[in-house]
Amino acid sequence: MRMALALAVVVAAPAATPDVSKLILQPAQVAKGYAMQIMTGGKVIKGQVTLNLCGGGYASERFRTTRLQANYGNPNSPTSTAISNEVVTYRTDGAALAMRELIRRSASCPHRPIDTGTPSLPKLTFRIARVTDPHLLKGYLAVRVDVAGVVKGKPVAQTSYAVYQRRGNVLSGVYSFGGTNAAQLKLALHAAEASARNLRRGDSGVPSGPTA
Repeated sequence: MRMALALAVVVAAPAATPDVSKLILQPAQVAKGYAMQIMTGGKVIKGQVTLNLCGGGYASERFRTTRLQANYGNPNSPTSTAISNEVVTYRTDGAALAMRELIRRSASCPHRPIDTGTPSLPKLTFRIARVTDPHLLKGYLAVRVDVAGVVKGKPVAQTSYAVYQRRGNVLSGVYSFGGTNAAQLKLALHAAEASARNLRRGDSGVPSGPTA
């Protein structure tokens, strides 16, 4: 008897471009009383930069396909910490490349002057310090960014936090501004943890598995 062997051909299911509007943070995920506003140019790729940690020049920028960036603040407390969330999709392995570039840049820019490219702003000095949070996605980058310089003869100093996470071909960046350093760190990590949950349960372009 001749026996025919059926060979199952395993084909990876094509991944559709994730909907960034379903992955962006909602106001309640940031903090009670916070409101959300889509940034001007928050959906634009051409002419808008996603990665500028310690200056520009990220090769992964050209692989972006869609992006959405929103700001979050408490209208009843203008001096409280503000949060921004940027969710970006990439083609091919652009998101993975972006994370590798960010990690390399954070390590090579612990304390050096960066040319802002803006005549009104001279070179600013960036100091980068890593921050840890076990509730974020594996491979994340969370940093405290201290910027110092002199603008129009006056010394300026600013501290902010940035948290980058990737799942599949989606990158999420959470950025903080204003308020005390302790308040910034707490809210930035809280928002980043919420973003991690969004990426885990949302359509992040991760193949669902082989199909026969």
